[in-house]
Amino acid sequence: MLKNYIKIAVRGFAKQKLTFFINLFGLSLGLWAAILIGLWVRSELNVNQEFAEVDQIYRIMEHQSYGSDIFTTTSTPGVLAESMKETLAEVEYASTYTWGESQLFIQGENRLKFTGLYAHPDFLQIFQFDVIQGDRIRMLTESNDVVLTEKSAIALFGTTDVVGKDVEIKKDVNSKNYTVRGVLKDLPESSSVKFDYLLPYSVFFADPSNNWLSDWGNNGPSTIVKLRKGTDGEVFSRRITDYVAERNENSNVRLFAYPLADLYLHGSWKDGQLIEGRIKNVKLFGMIGLFVLIIACINFMNLSTAKSQKRAKEVGVRKVAGANKQSLVMQFMSESLLITFFSAILAILLVEATLPVFNNLTGKIMSVPYGDLIFWLQLLAVVVLTGIVAGSYPAFYLSATKVVSVFRSFTRAGKGVVLARKGLVLFQFILATILIVATVVVYQQINFALNQDLGYSKDQLVHVTLEGKLLESFDVFKAALEKNENIQGVSRSSFGFLGRNSNTGGVSWEGKDPENSALFEIIRVDYDFLETAGLQLAKGRTFDRMNGADSTSGAILNQTAYNLMQKDHEGSEFFRLWEDERTITGVVRDFHFESFRQNVAPAILLLDPENTWQGYVKVNTSEISETIAYLETVAKDLNPEFPFEYSFMDENYARLYQEDVRLRDLAQYFSILTVLISCLGLLGLSAHIAEQKTKEIGIRKVLGASTLSILQVINREFILIVALSIAIGSGLAFWLMQDWLEGYQYKISFEWWFIPMAAAVIMGIALLTVTLQSLKAANSNPVKAIKSE
Repeated sequence: MLKNYIKIAVRGFAKQKLTFFINLFGLSLGLWAAILIGLWVRSELNVNQEFAEVDQIYRIMEHQSYGSDIFTTTSTPGVLAESMKETLAEVEYASTYTWGESQLFIQGENRLKFTGLYAHPDFLQIFQFDVIQGDRIRMLTESNDVVLTEKSAIALFGTTDVVGKDVEIKKDVNSKNYTVRGVLKDLPESSSVKFDYLLPYSVFFADPSNNWLSDWGNNGPSTIVKLRKGTDGEVFSRRITDYVAERNENSNVRLFAYPLADLYLHGSWKDGQLIEGRIKNVKLFGMIGLFVLIIACINFMNLSTAKSQKRAKEVGVRKVAGANKQSLVMQFMSESLLITFFSAILAILLVEATLPVFNNLTGKIMSVPYGDLIFWLQLLAVVVLTGIVAGSYPAFYLSATKVVSVFRSFTRAGKGVVLARKGLVLFQFILATILIVATVVVYQQINFALNQDLGYSKDQLVHVTLEGKLLESFDVFKAALEKNENIQGVSRSSFGFLGRNSNTGGVSWEGKDPENSALFEIIRVDYDFLETAGLQLAKGRTFDRMNGADSTSGAILNQTAYNLMQKDHEGSEFFRLWEDERTITGVVRDFHFESFRQNVAPAILLLDPENTWQGYVKVNTSEISETIAYLETVAKDLNPEFPFEYSFMDENYARLYQEDVRLRDLAQYFSILTVLISCLGLLGLSAHIAEQKTKEIGIRKVLGASTLSILQVINREFILIVALSIAIGSGLAFWLMQDWLEGYQYKISFEWWFIPMAAAVIMGIALLTVTLQSLKAANSNPVKAIKSE
């Protein structure tokens, strides 16, 4: 019986070539989009899920209160992990670990920069990375231990058999020999923790420049714990709320534990309240993938029911011959499933062809997991469900055809079927409208953010990594650069312009409201920083080499910090930073150092050249290639031991919007795909209607009707449906995108022309699709159309 169903289906495909092509191509595109998005969603959902006993691993975090504002951070005191392990019975393992640090590794002729972490030995008990060589328990226990990843070991030594071998690690002007204590298998793509090497946290803690780590009032490193089996994470989190406050009398910190398994997707807070994080984008693109697939299914339903008149006599004959409704449903469902399986094969080929582009777009490394049985079962379920959804309505509709009606000279689709068909087309173009309007809004907001005046000269600024002799002899480096006429300024800072780095609530002033405990960003700079960065003075002066007090008691505020102080005590020229009194030397106009999602934070600039490590060079952009070449030559001559590293600040700033750019690009491509699939369905339906009206068109032409009037006959109902879908879709898009824009503190307005532009694109493509088919019918020979009459 199944063989017979397949044979009949293949014959039907051969007879209805255009319908078969549209259904095959449409379903292929829908499944292709669904598989790509499914791979991305699977990748996002898998982050941090592969660690052993991940349900027992918690990240320790802080809610810091500043008046009515609550700032949530993963930074914790440097002594927290060790203290928690000693005092809390629920904690099995606890580790402090630092932010990524880039250092030079020297082994023979190989001199390579790697980025890694300083971590406590428990780090490798919590994160059970696969060990290629070495004893996990002994790793990071000695001050000269280093642990490498497989990739790092091969790059340095050419092999992973390196336990016990020495490697020189150079940071700035200091170097030290370390012994390789272990080699880890390259970290899984699903791990949110990334590093090329690990060094003992004890080395970092013992550095005299890091003596601040022992103070419970200071934050910096991260803390991760593994709780003992049976421990309730929520109860533990509530227990540690006042853990820091109990050890630091004036603390504004509430501690809490958050599951590592949930942190990547759900770990976002606003004013101390958990809000949707990355999971919002996962849901969004999951819905887009589902909608694209539904649109492809709608095309199949529409074309199948539209062609019902051609199948009606077949159904009638089979019913007369004794076929029951169940066998007819099975016949039509088998056709739907067969074409869906053909589409799935084509979709897999499309995925393989486009996956490298998709990986580049999403910033991930994904592949089709051919060896994963779960993947194939999930794909099979999607294919079967798609086939059933696409074929269910046509199957039940066609199998319900009455025997008496099918032998008349013609049959006409019922009003309900026609309305359903129009409703499905309406739904398709509503989705297409929403996606196109969303793409326009996201594109405009990102352009707005990237092209606004940020308060500093990002387009002229080159960031240079200062290490080795560049750090030790910065003044020599600066003097050599200033000889070049295309270099307009050179300075350095502790500040990267790309988010908050070092901040404090320890700022007070006369008349300060006790409830006003804002978090101030502390920026340490050298002379000429304002001029080099392009910061604009609004009041006062910049730091002066002739005024020695500037480095000990002076400070420059941004406008937000100055206004905050003046609100409580107008005319004040002094404030206290920690225990030191500072004079307000100058005030600079506000400059953005976070994305436009955040308001400009209050900032204090201190003259402190000894604690700066980020170089900035202001260049003439008209001679950029020659200037960079000169910059590299000077750096290599002065600092030959280290590779020269630089970046352009406009490109660095753009990375703040990396997630939004990906959102924009994905929305753009899938909106194009949605319109394409919708228009494929429109093409098929317009061809069907033109075929239905063949004799009518022939008679009209004989009676003298123009081509334009014939086009109106076919186009009218489609244009009305598309126009209605644009109206509904635009309203929904306006509501959705207004909500999205609320996430930005500095944003565009929803301009009036967004919707007309989207409408013009959709209407133009739809009109072109239908008109091409209508012209074919209008230009046909009327004699052939009416000769059977």
